[in-house]
Amino acid sequence: MKNKNDFYNWFDQIKNKLGIRSLSFTKIFNYLDKLPNPIIIIETGCLRVKDNYLGDGQSTLLFDKYIQSRKNGSKVFTVDIDPVATNICKSLVSDNVDIFTGDSVKYLNDLTKKFHEEKINVSMFFLDSCDVEWIDPGESSAHHLKEIECVKSLLNEKTIVVVDDSPIMCFLSQIEGQDKLELIPAIEPYIGGKGALVHKYVISMGAKLYFSHYQSAWTGFKTNQII
Repeated sequence: MKNKNDFYNWFDQIKNKLGIRSLSFTKIFNYLDKLPNPIIIIETGCLRVKDNYLGDGQSTLLFDKYIQSRKNGSKVFTVDIDPVATNICKSLVSDNVDIFTGDSVKYLNDLTKKFHEEKINVSMFFLDSCDVEWIDPGESSAHHLKEIECVKSLLNEKTIVVVDDSPIMCFLSQIEGQDKLELIPAIEPYIGGKGALVHKYVISMGAKLYFSHYQSAWTGFKTNQII
């Protein structure tokens, strides 16, 4: 990828394969376009199966292609607890992606210390590690909350945080006088899945919901910038 035009020519060819993630990935890259170099992306949960765009979004590959178009020290850092997944990932991405096998919470704690020491600003956190059980998403939601707590001190006004598998929720309601049900969005945004607890936490930090589709994102964190 020599430049952003090259990236978007490639992305336009594959984005329909992303299904319900297509719109949010488009918004992610449009947002990153507005940020200065270098673009630094930290991801939890790397791609696991080649060309599985519809299933897991191939996020590591997408981010790799994007930062190649930005250059100037841009880099992706990704962690996954599954060594099979990280080995597959290593075979599919460039040397611009730093891949670590291990627990994401410990990894983020260590990386946060390193980034403070080296005065590195993070452009985006993309959280997609612990698989979600939709009947009871509590365990996954709690894990992603631990992840965002680890990196709280790295968040600033321009950082974007994205959590996969975190759709905005609606409620079924009986239509008065009719034998029908209708979907009614919550009055206040209610995020489900992996990002349920992250949403409550970052809103308490002063962040704003940037978008919510199948993935949800937040920006505008009221914390100090490192540099």
